[in-house]
Amino acid sequence: MLIFGHVTGPMRGLNHRAIARSMKGVGMKRFLIPFRMDATGCLILAACVLLGVALLGWRAGAAEGVLVIASLLLHEVGHILAAVALGVPVREFGLCWRGAFTRRAYSGRRPTEILISFAGPLTNLFLAFPLYYLPVIGNQLALCNLMLCIVNLLPIPSSDGLRILRNIRGSAAASAPRPMPSEAPATLPAGIR
Repeated sequence: MLIFGHVTGPMRGLNHRAIARSMKGVGMKRFLIPFRMDATGCLILAACVLLGVALLGWRAGAAEGVLVIASLLLHEVGHILAAVALGVPVREFGLCWRGAFTRRAYSGRRPTEILISFAGPLTNLFLAFPLYYLPVIGNQLALCNLMLCIVNLLPIPSSDGLRILRNIRGSAAASAPRPMPSEAPATLPAGIR
């Protein structure tokens, strides 16, 4: 065990590199997942802000646009927290022209995949209730989060609903996360699809 830089217990005879390897993934290190914003992600951000400004005016609209993007990213954080809690490695998350995304390893177990896939829409559902009570933009943000929840549960391509349905039916290989089109499969580490 490492306490204030001093090694105690059964690890006392090991060097610092061996200790660092044994502690990999312990504590906060497992939550240090890189965020990647593709250049086209800026377009999504700008489109949400401009749409909000067009609907509600400058101040409220800009705030709503940013909070919609935050809702998309929190949806992905829901997937990330579920994956980390279930021991599935997460490579990165980010924003691109297709929306928010998470790259992670395939767990190999259908129940785990179902829980991870369901965590994102559940996050949006839980966000909808407190957002409803925000003044001026609350109703629209709550509606956006409910829509994100419902649309993601529909069994359409690239949705959580399709992954859930395929895992319930037993088609595990079809539900594995796919790399973004901009990346060749050879660039991904072993075990991450």
